[in-house]
Amino acid sequence: MRAADAILVAGALVVAAGTLRPEPAEKPFFESRVIFAAGGARFARKAYPTVAALPDGRLFLTWSASDGAKVRIVGAFSMDGGKSWGAPEDLLDTPGFGDHDPNIIVTPDEVQVYSTSTPMPQKQISYSETWKTARKLDGSSWSAPVRMPQHRKYLVGKIHAGLTLADGTLLMPYSWDIPAEEGRPVATEGRMNLKSGALRSRDGGRTWTPGGDMYADPPRASEHAAGGVAEPAMAPRPSGEADALRRTPDVWMYESRSRDGGRTWSVPKPSKLQGHNAPAALCRLRGLPDVLVVWDYSRRDRWPLAAALSRDGCASWSKPKTLANPAGSQASYPTATQAADGALIAIWQQDRPDRKGRDLWLARFNRAWVLQ
Repeated sequence: MRAADAILVAGALVVAAGTLRPEPAEKPFFESRVIFAAGGARFARKAYPTVAALPDGRLFLTWSASDGAKVRIVGAFSMDGGKSWGAPEDLLDTPGFGDHDPNIIVTPDEVQVYSTSTPMPQKQISYSETWKTARKLDGSSWSAPVRMPQHRKYLVGKIHAGLTLADGTLLMPYSWDIPAEEGRPVATEGRMNLKSGALRSRDGGRTWTPGGDMYADPPRASEHAAGGVAEPAMAPRPSGEADALRRTPDVWMYESRSRDGGRTWSVPKPSKLQGHNAPAALCRLRGLPDVLVVWDYSRRDRWPLAAALSRDGCASWSKPKTLANPAGSQASYPTATQAADGALIAIWQQDRPDRKGRDLWLARFNRAWVLQ
């Protein structure tokens, strides 16, 4: 798996409370490129990127890298808002396991990375482990990996940077499979049935406890799509509430809200963002009411990848702007943040034209470009 108030009621093309417009002095800009290309013995394939802005102004990116057989988690830093990146370094490489779905938690003094690690081989979707490593922001080395207590038998979808709420509570978005939990594991994603929610930490990420689950049973628009609601993207509100947007087998992303720090969630319901069997990314902009969404704007495919903005608490969205459209191949699993210079950053996995692996792409753009 890679992957009650309606909150993200995403008027796909218009904004109810007035059209979003760029600031008068802001000139639109957009640029995109491959930042980590597939290739070489240890980087034949790249997948599931997650990016976060650190308190010291750096960006940190982590993803799953494969040599064609073994999957591990690597990471890299950018000192200039994503314009250039340091060399990737191995973070989690669990013996006998494939390390997938990296998640980032940022605290005031360190950056933490968590995995979804599955035994190799695993013929049924029955069991996973979560491993963690951390690094102080003062430049110390990464800590030795440790296995975290597992709250579900098959816990997946930790593919988004976690949230820090107004009271200091940390939220880690995740999902888990119902058949595996009930001891009747399935063999394919199309047979999975997932709930989602957030793990909560009140001690800076040392320990985690599950918050309330979100569940819906959307219609399946394709046989290969995983059931339920999965891979939640979340955005905090200044009030301490949180919005969530989830992958579903339907032709719509599903939305809900927590008013109590992830302890409970409203019942997921369809948003107006079209999307099928692929996750989105959410990012709240600094000093503005705006929330950025990046997602596959399609009722059946993982292309095109688009971006839009909301200024009214995710109640409506601007017209989608295309970030990438490799028609016939995948541009998916986006992650998004805002650089220290204010630029909006989106990173995603994209199939190579020769279909030999996947590259990691990055787009730098601004609010004016999205609203152009």
